[in-house]
Amino acid sequence: MLVETGADRQGWGTGVGRPPDREADPAMSRLLAAAITVVAAAALAVGAALGIVALLDATPDQPNTPLITYEQAGQGS
Repeated sequence: MLVETGADRQGWGTGVGRPPDREADPAMSRLLAAAITVVAAAALAVGAALGIVALLDATPDQPNTPLITYEQAGQGS
């Protein structure tokens, strides 16, 4: 007795009522992968730049006090 499984003797699933599987064009998938990589890298660079700017703005300003002070001599010499 033969049971209909939708697979041929080599194990390839032909699928009853299913269209044959088609692989995407390799050049298109590489182009898509490259485009996604470029967009992700650009987004990462922009995020890093904004993060660095935010960190630099978050640091408090240093007081402008001189390390050495000179005492003023008397008026007129």
